[in-house]
Amino acid sequence: MKVALALATALVLAGVVAPLQAQAAPDEPPETALAPPLSLAEVSLGFTVIEDATRQGTQPEQRVRWLAAASRKDPGARVLAAYALPHTEDTWAELKYLAGQFPTSAIPWVAIWRIYLEWGVLDQIDRSLPAARQAEKTNWLVELTEAMVAERRGQAAAAAAGYQATLGRDPANVDARVGLARLALAVGDEVTARLQCDAVLATLPGHAPALTVLAALAEARGDLPGSRALLVRVIAANPGDRASRVRLAKLLRQQGDAAAARDQWRAALVIKEDAETLVALAEAARLCGDTATEQRSLERLASLDPGSSEWRRIAEIRVEAKDGPGAERALRQAIVRDPKDPQNRAALGRLLVEEGKIIEGLEQLRAAGEVATADRVAVEKRINLQRQTATDVAALQRAVGGLIDTTYRGRLKELPRLSGKLTIRVTTDASGRAALVEVLEDTIHDDDVRACAYWNLKDAAYPAQKPGRSSFSFTLRPGR
Repeated sequence: MKVALALATALVLAGVVAPLQAQAAPDEPPETALAPPLSLAEVSLGFTVIEDATRQGTQPEQRVRWLAAASRKDPGARVLAAYALPHTEDTWAELKYLAGQFPTSAIPWVAIWRIYLEWGVLDQIDRSLPAARQAEKTNWLVELTEAMVAERRGQAAAAAAGYQATLGRDPANVDARVGLARLALAVGDEVTARLQCDAVLATLPGHAPALTVLAALAEARGDLPGSRALLVRVIAANPGDRASRVRLAKLLRQQGDAAAARDQWRAALVIKEDAETLVALAEAARLCGDTATEQRSLERLASLDPGSSEWRRIAEIRVEAKDGPGAERALRQAIVRDPKDPQNRAALGRLLVEEGKIIEGLEQLRAAGEVATADRVAVEKRINLQRQTATDVAALQRAVGGLIDTTYRGRLKELPRLSGKLTIRVTTDASGRAALVEVLEDTIHDDDVRACAYWNLKDAAYPAQKPGRSSFSFTLRPGR
C-alpha cells in the first residue's frame, strides 16, 4: 500500500498524470467539440421560438434544448439557453456575464436588448449599442434589433429599412417579416402585410404576432367571422395576450354571442383588473342571464372607485335591466366624479323625468345645457311652463293657477278621480328672483301638476327690492 501511494505521488510530481480538471462554473456546459457553432439566422430563429414558447408557457423545454446543445466556444446556444429563463434581473445578469465571456460576440447584447424591449427601457439599448458594435461589427442581428427599436419609437422608415436589410441576409427571418407586416398594416397595405404573415406562418404556424396582424386585417375589411377565428388562434398561441382577448370579447358582443364575450372579458380581468373591463363583463353577464357574475362585477367595480365614464356605463346597464334606482345611483356617482360633464346630467335628467321626478329632472336637464335642449323643451311644454312677471302675489296666483289648471285637466284624462290641494311657499330675494321654492302641502300627488306649480313659480319674475315670503294655494277638483 505504501509503495502504491509513493508511486502515485512520484508520477504526479513528474507530470506523468495530469491534475484533476477544475469544475465548471454554474451553467457552464461541458465541451462539445462536435457541435458546430450556430449561424446568426439560427440564433435569430432561436430567439423567436423561445418567445413563442414563453407565450405558451413551454419555455422550460427550450431551456433544456439549448443547454444540451451549448458549447463553451459557441455563444449562440449559450445565450439562447440563458434567454429561455424567465426574464428577470438574474437572467439579465447571466447575459451580462456571457457578454464578458464572449467579448468578440454581439449575441449576448442582442439578447439583453430583446429583454429591454420587453421591459420598455429603450434608452438602455441606446447606451449599450456602442459596446455591441465594438464587440462584433458584422453581426446583422444588431441592425435587426435597431429596426425593432425604431418601430417601437414610431420611426417607420428606419424600421422598414432595417427589416429589409435583415431579409437581404436572412430571407426567412421571422422578426423582420412580422415587422414589415405591422408597418404595412399601419398604412393599409393589406397585400404586403398578408404576404409577409403567410411567409412567417409557413415557418412557425402558431406565431402569435403574425396571427394578430392577420386578425386586424380581417377586421379592417369587415370579415368578422374571419377575424374571430384568427383571434381564437392568437389566444391559443398566447393565452396571456390581454389586448387580443379584449378585441375578441368586443367582436363576440357585436356578433351577439354574449356568453362567449363574458368568458373573454373574465379571462382579460384575470390578466389585469380595471374599471372598463369590469363594466364590460357586467354588461355581457347581464345579456346572457348570468346575474351572479353581473352582481359581482358591479360590486367589485364600485370598490375600485371608477370614474365618470364607468359610472355612466353602469347606469346604462342598469337602465337596460330596468333597474331605475340603480341607474339613478350610478349617474349621481358619475356627476360627483365629473360635475362638468353635461352628458351625465342629461342622462340623469331624462331618467328622473321617466321616473316621474320631473322637478329635479328638469333641473338636471337645464344644467346639462345644449346637449339636453330637446328634452328640456319637451318637459317644459308638458308641464305648461310659461315665464310670468308678477305685479303682485294675487296676479301671480291667478296666472300660475290657470297654467296649473290646464296641466291638471290634461292629467284628468288618465286619472279621472285626481283631486287635492297644493300649497307652495316662495322666498324671493332683492333682485326679484325665487331663491327658494318649498312644497308645503300636496294631497294631489301628481308629478306633472306639482312640477307645473313649482317651475312656474320658480321661473316667475317678482317685484324687485321686495324680498320676502309668499304662499300660493291651489285646490283642484274634477267638477270645477
